[in-house]
Amino acid sequence: LYNILRELKGDEDFPEEEEPSFPLDKVKFVNNDDIMKAALERDQACFHTILSYQTLKAFVCRDMESALKFTDLYCEHFLTEALQLRYTSIYNEFYEALITFYFMRQTGEERYWVRGENALSKMREWSVHSDWNFKNKLLLLEAEMHYTQKDFDKAALCYEASIRAAQEHQFLHEEAIASELAGIFFLERGLHQKSQSFFEHSIKCYEKWGASVVAKRIEDSIRNEFGSDYMRHEPTDDLRMVYVDTPGEHYYKKRQLDN
Repeated sequence: LYNILRELKGDEDFPEEEEPSFPLDKVKFVNNDDIMKAALERDQACFHTILSYQTLKAFVCRDMESALKFTDLYCEHFLTEALQLRYTSIYNEFYEALITFYFMRQTGEERYWVRGENALSKMREWSVHSDWNFKNKLLLLEAEMHYTQKDFDKAALCYEASIRAAQEHQFLHEEAIASELAGIFFLERGLHQKSQSFFEHSIKCYEKWGASVVAKRIEDSIRNEFGSDYMRHEPTDDLRMVYVDTPGEHYYKKRQLDN
C-alpha cells in the first residue's frame, strides 16, 4: 500500500526524515512483484490485500493488461475458496467486472462477459445489505454492462447516477473512476463537450484524492484527444452545477422496484 500510494501521488523518493516507521521499512524489496511473491509464499491474506491494491492501481492508471493479470490472479487463488468473505473481495469483484466488461468490448470474447456478469451478480446481492456502500458501485457496473450490450441510453443514465451516488456517499476515488469512464463512454459516442465535462470532473476528484499522477494522465489524454480545442475550465465543487436533475437516479429507483 505504501508503494502504491507513493506511485499514485507521484513521490519517487522520500527524504530520510520522512522515511516510514512501520515494520516494512526494515525489509528491502526490489519492487512490487517481489512483495507479491513473498506474500503469496508466506501469507495468503496479505497476498489477497496486496493484489487488491495492485488491481486498483493498474485500473486507475488504465494499464488494462496488468489489471487483467491481477484480476486473473484473484480468480485463480481466491474466487472459489471456501473461506469467509474478506472486505477486499468487494473491491476485487468490483474491478473484476469493470476489467472484464472492458475486455469483452475490446475482444468480443464471451468468457469476459460471463465473468463480468458473475461479478455484477455478487454486487447486486451485497447491495441489498448496504445501499450506502454499494449503490454507486452497482450503478457503475450496470453502466458498463449496458455499454457492453450497446444499450447506450441506459448506460448514460447509470453513469450519471453512479457519479451522483459516489459524491453523496463520499467515495471520492470511485466518483473519479465513474467520471472518467463516463467521459470515455460519451467520447466514443461522439459527444465531445459532454465527455470533456466528465473528464474534467474526474481530474478534480483525483487531485482532491491525492492521485496527482492519475489526474495528469487524464489531462494529458484529453489534451491529446481535443488538441487545440481543449481548455480546462475552473472546476466546481458542486456536481449539481454540472449534472442538474440527472434522470439516472429515477432509473435506479425504477430498477429497484422492478427487481
